[in-house]
Amino acid sequence: MKITLPNLDDRRWADLVEEGRALIPLYAPEWTDHNVHDPGITLVEMFAWLAEMDIYQLNRLPDRHKRKFLSLVGLMPRPPRPADTVLSFATAQDFDRRLPATVEFSGMDPFGHETRFRTLEPITIVPARLRAVQFHDEKGFHDLTDHLLRRELVYPFGSNPKPGTTLYLGFDRALPSCAPVSLFFTFSNSRSGEEERLRLIREAKAQQELCRPSGSLMTCQEKRRPSLEQENSRTLAHHSVRTVWEFLTTAGSWKTLDPTERQVKDETRNFTLNGRVLFKISEEMGKKSIGSVPEEWYYLRFRFVSGTYDAPPQLANLAMNGVRVEQAVPVPMTDLTGAVTWTIAKNAIVKGPAPTPGKLTHLKLQFDPQNQEIVQLTFTDDDKRLPRFTVLEYREASGTATGHLRVEAIQLGYGDGRPYQELALPEAPVQQSSFQLFTLEGEKLYIWQLRADFDASKRSDRHLLLDSTQGIVMFGDGEKGHVPPTNTPVYAAYRATRAEAGNLGVDKIKELTNSPHNRALLGSVDDVKKQFASIANPIAAQGGAAAETLPHAIGRAIELVEAPQRAVTLQDYETLAEETPGVQLARVSARANLHPSFPCFKAPGLITLLVLPYLPVDRPMPSQGLLQAVRAYLTRRRVIGTRVEVVGPTYLEVAVQAKVQACVGVNKTELQQRIVDALNRFFHPLQGGPDGVGWPFGRDVYRSEVLQVIDETVGVDHVLSLELIPEGKEPQCGNVCLGPLGLVAAGQHQIEVL
Repeated sequence: MKITLPNLDDRRWADLVEEGRALIPLYAPEWTDHNVHDPGITLVEMFAWLAEMDIYQLNRLPDRHKRKFLSLVGLMPRPPRPADTVLSFATAQDFDRRLPATVEFSGMDPFGHETRFRTLEPITIVPARLRAVQFHDEKGFHDLTDHLLRRELVYPFGSNPKPGTTLYLGFDRALPSCAPVSLFFTFSNSRSGEEERLRLIREAKAQQELCRPSGSLMTCQEKRRPSLEQENSRTLAHHSVRTVWEFLTTAGSWKTLDPTERQVKDETRNFTLNGRVLFKISEEMGKKSIGSVPEEWYYLRFRFVSGTYDAPPQLANLAMNGVRVEQAVPVPMTDLTGAVTWTIAKNAIVKGPAPTPGKLTHLKLQFDPQNQEIVQLTFTDDDKRLPRFTVLEYREASGTATGHLRVEAIQLGYGDGRPYQELALPEAPVQQSSFQLFTLEGEKLYIWQLRADFDASKRSDRHLLLDSTQGIVMFGDGEKGHVPPTNTPVYAAYRATRAEAGNLGVDKIKELTNSPHNRALLGSVDDVKKQFASIANPIAAQGGAAAETLPHAIGRAIELVEAPQRAVTLQDYETLAEETPGVQLARVSARANLHPSFPCFKAPGLITLLVLPYLPVDRPMPSQGLLQAVRAYLTRRRVIGTRVEVVGPTYLEVAVQAKVQACVGVNKTELQQRIVDALNRFFHPLQGGPDGVGWPFGRDVYRSEVLQVIDETVGVDHVLSLELIPEGKEPQCGNVCLGPLGLVAAGQHQIEVL
């Protein structure tokens, strides 16, 4: 989106000269020679040229100024973003294999370029394989196995989930009790991604900030809120739905997995967010034939206990031994000799436990005066102010021999003491959030901080600028931002990404990479490779993007400014309600000066918001948890002096009693069913109404419109009689009145076809 600015450069040199000539008789009537040979006219032309240059500059807005304007609204162009996806493993052995986080895997893009990914969580790969997926509802068992194998969208609880519905997962082997088993669920709902999870966490923190403890006491509202530890974890509670995981025992009974005992960790928020579920079975599993699957398998089941979903979960993929991976890997990526190696002096003082290769460790280093050897070294995980490196190799020094410490970093070069020194990174684009830079000054390592500019930097501030796309680091000038002294070693530790080139297709990531990082973590990579029967990404890698351009960032800022941040108008209330994190609303309607309990009286300063989810299918009704979530989100954004009430609709069941003359040759039974279906569609809260977008809130049921619906049904010649039957009342020939919060629900229609 382009930013619209007024054109200030609308005057040309000739226009300015003519204006100057026109003003001469007014200010100097004795000046009569206005020809070009006159020296005064020459001066007028010169000043017109200067004025034109000033106007041209006035109309130009440098990119630096645009970035500063963006920062005023809290926005900056986004850096390059890595792609992410899910990896699924099958082991070629009969025992479990544990992989730590940050293990690297690779795949080929369409041009044959190797693209590397790293795991974001540790995972235990078990030999069991998922063989059956089915759910049971009031209609019986429904087998979903073949649909998932064909990678089709399925409803794990059906299209209209109700409490009591159960999802069954059958495995060919019993799940181990000594290690967590990972199942990764991916959903196709519009709000199931990682961004929605972050929005939920941010909103929970903001809500908690509203009721901080006062002194030693806590408000009751604070006590009801989850702890920060719970909010920061990946296990988030749904506002309404409650579920349990159970497994089949050898006795044939079902035993519940207790999340408080760490027997199950559900990151999917009850099947509303993409995430994994970790299981630790507490005892030996039994096997049984269940439902429509004749084979006997070892079963887990996910039982929908209570509450109401806003919309039915749509499962796109279920990955056994699934783990999230990101297309951002540490540099150096291919050669161990490119990593930074420091020599440890013979008599060096070393404190703390020896680091584990491949793990992040905080280091406190002190070098000799020549910056050649480490004389004091401390390994710790407590002091977050210290530099942090991934240790690739560590050999302890002795009294007779030196040791060495190799870390996952690179040496960019040396400082030269000049202002605005630039250093190039060997790999780009850069994942900006992972970038760290250090300088070895005066026998110590110093950490530098990333900044958008040097405007607020002081002489002693170790600030730097980073071009994430080109991989260029720039330091200050000595007045604004510290300058690395001459011959100062400069080190960097970061992860590189291929940005949009990392968006690989399905089943493209197949190899365990033989990289320095993997060798430090796993030892012999070739031996580990033999333990895998298959490695695949069941869903395409997505989300990789190049650095955001300045015009795009400006367009995003315009959208942000135009989007409501505060609820002022009725449209603002409706827009903000639809953006409530963690809820899915089908329809929203805001009403001013209306109290839901006293609809016939005017209530100044009160905003009533009618919300409608997608479920239940016939009569959608928000749960109390949904109403509370929307109310809490709007309360922080309402204008002072107003009150907000969030409610669901009031349904009035209306049945139609009619006599219809059919056209010649029309099957009467089929015509009767078509008329009933047409009436049900017309009365439906989400697809009905005169416009087909849902019955309007508070709109009366008009007899003429019902007559039109029947008359337009294929096979109807004409309508002989028509009456409307409101719930609990006698048939009437007039219209049916609904209250301001009312919606119509289809009753049992009585259609007689002649």
